[in-house]
Amino acid sequence: MGQNGLSPKKSPPCGERYEGEISFQSEEESVKEQFALSAGRTLLVFDGEDRAFAAAACNPKAIAVVFDGDCLPLFSMPDGVSRVLATGDEATLRAARYFSEIRGAACTLYPKHAALEGAFEAQGRVRLGGEVKKVPLTCDAEVVLDKEMLKESLPEGFARCLIARLAAIEGEALKELGGEKTTLQAEFPASIEAEEIVLANARQRKKERAGFPVGEGKKLSELLKERGEKYPAWRAYLQLSALYAAFFEKGKPRRYFTPDYRKRAEEAGDAFFSVPSAEEYVLRAMALERIRAPFARASAALSDEREEFAKIMTALAGEPVSLKAGELRNLKILPERAPLGLSAVIRDFGLMEWEL
Repeated sequence: MGQNGLSPKKSPPCGERYEGEISFQSEEESVKEQFALSAGRTLLVFDGEDRAFAAAACNPKAIAVVFDGDCLPLFSMPDGVSRVLATGDEATLRAARYFSEIRGAACTLYPKHAALEGAFEAQGRVRLGGEVKKVPLTCDAEVVLDKEMLKESLPEGFARCLIARLAAIEGEALKELGGEKTTLQAEFPASIEAEEIVLANARQRKKERAGFPVGEGKKLSELLKERGEKYPAWRAYLQLSALYAAFFEKGKPRRYFTPDYRKRAEEAGDAFFSVPSAEEYVLRAMALERIRAPFARASAALSDEREEFAKIMTALAGEPVSLKAGELRNLKILPERAPLGLSAVIRDFGLMEWEL
């Protein structure tokens, strides 16, 4: 057995399919096959730095678009596009799926990140003519996974699985604090092989599409990424797991303290905030004492594994990955940036007021 019970597994044959639409294959080989199978025009959507797509752009059946973040130029493409091939970040994948859905074209995605964000969501935000809109994404695209292309993102792909485990704890806790009960089981890789990490993310993204909570950890990782953090999902896991463990073990609602909601929102750069009623506050405080013990154990167990997880991150990254949680400003403003998350409840109890 490997670290944390994760053991190596043999790699599957290239091109083998998983759950219908997912396969492992080199991007270059797959793109060539797609052109061989397509009778009509093929739209290539990429960031301009992809070798296989740049080469395929020379094909007479190809129409190439360097995606700049806005979907609108895609819809200026001529009629006759029967297939869309897209590679890039989650915004690029969402744009390709949205275009494919509107135009009725087949779609094949080549994600560049092991977390596979943008490949499976039922809805998402896209930019249209400079305006961000939330749109349905019901197009079921074929997803081709090139292990070499995903190799660099495997550490963050693994950390994204840790974020999903935190989301399960958060989702169950929020339900119980509201008087309901639910059981959530996040997907986790069975080994540290690339295939296992990527497929665990694929299964988890599909669960999220079906209603599994994404959790506030994803928002925290996005905030940390904006600040230039190298491993934002990993830092988000370290910070949130410590917060949850401390909250469930020791957190006591401050009975005579009310957070300055408006000031917090201004500091977060977000005007939205919601103040719970006195009745809500009391019911949550009572529920916390009822659920404290099991959630303290679950949170502490996940937090206590951080040294083993750091070893896995280091092995995947090929360099030492620190256990330091990093700068905590984004964690402090998380309730205002993810107002439906567990940290918002912790804020309401007056427990997010530490000095930076």
